[in-house]
Amino acid sequence: MASGSQLIRSPVFKLAAIGLLTLLLVVPLIAISSLRGERSQRAAEVVREVAGAWAGEQTIVGPILVLPYVSRAGDNLEQRTVRRVLTILPETFRQNGDLKVEQRRRGIFEVPVFRGEVDIEARFAPVDLTRFDAAAVAPVWEEAAIVFHVLDPRGLQREVSVRIGGTTVTLEPGAGPTTFQVPTLYAPVGGIDGTAAFTVGARFELKGSQAFGLSPIGRTSTIALRSNWSHPSFFGAFLPGEREIGETGFSAIWSVPHYARPVAQMFVADPVLFQRLAAARSGVRFFQPVDVYHLVERALKYGILVIGAAFVVVFLLEILAARSFHPVQYLMVGAALTVFYLLLLSFAEHIGFTRAYALASAAVIGLVSLYVGLAFGRLREGAMVAGELGLAYGLLFVVLRSEDYALVTGAVVVFAVLATVMLTTVKTDWSALSGRSSEEKPAATS
Repeated sequence: MASGSQLIRSPVFKLAAIGLLTLLLVVPLIAISSLRGERSQRAAEVVREVAGAWAGEQTIVGPILVLPYVSRAGDNLEQRTVRRVLTILPETFRQNGDLKVEQRRRGIFEVPVFRGEVDIEARFAPVDLTRFDAAAVAPVWEEAAIVFHVLDPRGLQREVSVRIGGTTVTLEPGAGPTTFQVPTLYAPVGGIDGTAAFTVGARFELKGSQAFGLSPIGRTSTIALRSNWSHPSFFGAFLPGEREIGETGFSAIWSVPHYARPVAQMFVADPVLFQRLAAARSGVRFFQPVDVYHLVERALKYGILVIGAAFVVVFLLEILAARSFHPVQYLMVGAALTVFYLLLLSFAEHIGFTRAYALASAAVIGLVSLYVGLAFGRLREGAMVAGELGLAYGLLFVVLRSEDYALVTGAVVVFAVLATVMLTTVKTDWSALSGRSSEEKPAATS
C-alpha cells in the first residue's frame, strides 16, 4: 500500500488537489466581487448626491403652443358649446447648445457636471383649428400660452426671457390654461391672433450632470450641440447625423423629421401625451471613459482561468524538474493570485485602472515568482512562473480593453494553453511518475 508521502507526490492526487483548490478559491473571488459591487454602489450614491446638490440630467422640451378654444358638441337637436385646450407643435425647430463640462470631486469619486447655454428658435404656422376639430368655433387667444418643460428646473441659473413675435416676456412656473403634471414654465401669448406665422425664441442658461437630452418637437428639427467633453456617449432613438469627436471635445448635429415623433402636430392637451413627447428624447451622456468597477468585475470573471493556468505551470515544473510542490504551497500561490484583484480594486479608485493594473500585477508576479523559485530551490523555475504570469496578465489586460473581441481572444488563449500542456507532456510516463519512490529527494521549502 502506498504511504501518505507517496500519495501526496502522486500526479493524480496533485491534479485532484489542484482542481479542488481552484474551486475553493472561487469563494474569495466572490467576496471581492461583492466588495466591488458595494464600492460601485457607493460611487452611484455619490453621483446622486452631487446631482441633488447641483442639478440632475437635463432636457428642454419646447416651445409648445397651448391654445384654448370653443367647440360645438352634441347632435343637431341639442347642441352646446364646450371648452377644450389644444397643444400645437412648431413647424420648424432649431436648437443650438454649448456645454462646458467640469469635474466635481466628492471624496475619491469624480462626477462630471456641466454648465451651458442653449438657444432655441421655433416658427409656428398660422393656426387652422378646423384641421384638428371640424366643430371648432373660435380660439381664445387671450388665454393662449407658450410652454417649456425643463427636466430639472433647479439647474436654471437665471430668469428666461422669451421672444414671441415682436414682444418679450419672462417665463413663469406653470402651464397656463392647463396642467401637464410635470414641471413646466409658460409665458402668455400677446398680440398674436394665429392668422399669420410667428416665431418664438429663447436662451436658457442652465447647469446639470450626467446627461443632456434633446427633444425634436418640430415638423422639421435641427439640433446642434458642442462641448469640451471628449468622451460622449450618444443615446436615444435619434442619433446625430453628423458628429466630430476629438481630444478637445465634440460637436454633433441632429436632423429629425416629425415622422419619428410619438405625437401628432396637434393634439389635445393631455398629460399622458405630453409626457410621452418629453420621454421621446435623445442626447448625450457624459460618459466616464474608464469605469474601474466595470473593468474590475470583468477581470474577476477571468480569475479562475488565471489561477488555473498558474497552477498548471507549477505542476508542469514539478513533472519536468522532478521536484515536489506541496498542496499547501499551491494554496499560498492561489491566495497571492486572488489578492491581485483586491489590490487592483483598491488602487484603481485612486490612481486609475491602467496604473493600478500595472502595479498590482507587478507586485503579485514578483511575490509568486520569488516564492516558487525559493520553493524549488532554483531561480529558473521562478523566472518561468514570472514569464507565465506576465503573459497571462498581459493577455487579460488586452481582453479587458478590447471588449468587442473579448470572447474570441479568451477562447484562443484557453486553446493555446491547453495545446501547450498537451504537447509539453506528450512523452511523459505518467505510470512511472505514479510509482516514484518515496526516497526521492524532496524539494527545498521556503
